[in-house]
Amino acid sequence: MKYEITCSDSDRLFIVKTEGQMNANDFIAMGKDLLKHPRFRANGNAIFNHVDLDFSAATLVDLEKIRAFHMKNEERIGHGKSAMVVKVGMISAWNRLWSQGEKIKSGNKVKIFEDYNSALKWIADIK
Repeated sequence: MKYEITCSDSDRLFIVKTEGQMNANDFIAMGKDLLKHPRFRANGNAIFNHVDLDFSAATLVDLEKIRAFHMKNEERIGHGKSAMVVKVGMISAWNRLWSQGEKIKSGNKVKIFEDYNSALKWIADIK
């Protein structure tokens, strides 16, 4: 899996673009890189553009490792918003994947989208 992390200058929004085959080690490396970014602050917002991410082979073991990373870093992640953008028609598959095992417990608000602009609008909405 490859990823690129950028930060918007105007609103401190992080944009993470992923591609390739999803696996726990790369997903966690992405999370670590995001958390150590010099402009990252707890309670920040991010859009995870997973349109080009193939998550069809992700296993329950992968998910448990990713969940453990989230739980270990819950305070650093904070209570911001995370928008996940997946390929059109893949929301159900994404939800099925993450419904396996225990739910990630976090104060972070997460919503899944098939349209990048809708994700951006949700992130920008301060309500």
